[in-house]
Amino acid sequence: MAAQLRPMQWHDLRRTMIRTAGPLTALLLALFSALLPALPAAAQGQQVQQQQRQFEFTQDYDPSPAIWELSDEDTTIYLLGTIHALPRGFRWRSERLNEIIDTADVLVVESSTYAEVPDAIDLDSKLVARIANRLPTSNRLSNAGNTRWRELVGMSGLDFASIDTMPVLLGLLTVGMSGGEFDTSSTLYGVETVLEREFMRSGRPIRTIEDSGEVMYSLLRLDNSEILRELDTSLTAWDGKSLSEFFDEDYAERYGDAYWEAEHNWARGIVADDFELGLGSGAIGRAFDYNLLDRRNAAWAIWLEERLEQPGTVLLAVGAGHFEGESSLLNMLMARGLEADRIE
Repeated sequence: MAAQLRPMQWHDLRRTMIRTAGPLTALLLALFSALLPALPAAAQGQQVQQQQRQFEFTQDYDPSPAIWELSDEDTTIYLLGTIHALPRGFRWRSERLNEIIDTADVLVVESSTYAEVPDAIDLDSKLVARIANRLPTSNRLSNAGNTRWRELVGMSGLDFASIDTMPVLLGLLTVGMSGGEFDTSSTLYGVETVLEREFMRSGRPIRTIEDSGEVMYSLLRLDNSEILRELDTSLTAWDGKSLSEFFDEDYAERYGDAYWEAEHNWARGIVADDFELGLGSGAIGRAFDYNLLDRRNAAWAIWLEERLEQPGTVLLAVGAGHFEGESSLLNMLMARGLEADRIE
């Protein structure tokens, strides 16, 4: 694989997106449902049983996820890093977090079906128009790259024409996130879903911190020649033998608690000094890092500064990855002269 498009494990790609871009992940999973060939019911049942055994986990600790507080004389904003999808039964709530959930006036998340976004863009129409007007990816690759591209998509089991007409970053992500085995995590058990249910039951409002459609479109519209050249280089360097090795030359399956290491660390309150999506320093990596991390964290810091001007108690729950690394939301706040204190 080309040096700039850094190798990444299949499950790490899906799960890193889950930590930073829940709405985009949901869009991709919806595409999978439409494109993946259906399995016979019996095979589906066998697959579910096998997955349940492979992805069992244990928690011999009391959960204590990291929480920060940003406040002034009449406003308190609690910042909670989340995992958008979790396996059923995974414990993540502490006594302190329960107290915060009970006392918050409003829940703010990245995206929610329960919150209206004023002036939201029509992502579906924009994406349909872009697909209709773009030259297929295969026509923009070298002969060798075109051959490997067809092999890569073919190994994924997805419909080639659908992937080939997508904006290249969306097509590449869809192929990447379809590889390997799907674990037992679900947004049904994800932090935001659980919090939304509680706030809905108690009649408290739910708001969003951004227009998730605009975020997705800012990424998907990047379909330029520099990105295509990088993809072409990676494809021609790939030996075509293994779908997983295109994204990770040293891929090895992990199961049980080893698979859920990131989730365990998060539930224990471990916050890493560094965070990256893992797609390298080339055009593709820069596009993802800027649009999913840097730009959003900077915008959220502005939102938080402005929200301090309104009294009340807010619970902001966004992907855990946004609190890690040099471009973290915490550092963006500090750049604006604001400091969030960790309280758990």
